[in-house]
Amino acid sequence: MTQHPSESSPSFELPPLKKPRRWRAVLLGVVILICGALIGSGVTVIVIHKMVLHAIRHPEQTPMRITNRIKSKLGLSDEQAARVREIIAARQKAIQAIRRDVQPRVERELEGAKEDVAALLNPEKARQWRERFDYLRKTWIPEPPAHDRGL
Repeated sequence: MTQHPSESSPSFELPPLKKPRRWRAVLLGVVILICGALIGSGVTVIVIHKMVLHAIRHPEQTPMRITNRIKSKLGLSDEQAARVREIIAARQKAIQAIRRDVQPRVERELEGAKEDVAALLNPEKARQWRERFDYLRKTWIPEPPAHDRGL
């Protein structure tokens, strides 16, 4: 038997469908992406900074570290590795000599930049600027070791 629309029958109404909230998923995805980028960038800066500082503070280890790295990557023989270490050490000494010659000029330029900016500021801001400048300089451009400065 077929029912006609005029006949009464129990009817069940379905609740209205909720619209999917895709914006929440997209927003969460963007937040996760940004957090991942920030964490990755921070770790990269820390690792590179430590590597650079280590190389500056321990230049005597640099030829061995470079040699060990390329020996395994390039499959060098012990004889080749020894020769590479000698070449790196000799070139490093030449680079250090150049740095000793140029370092006073770099120091003058950094000091000039610090004081030129400080001259534009009121005394309190100038003090803050100098402290911040010195902190960043010490952190990111550490002085070479004493033996590298000719002391």
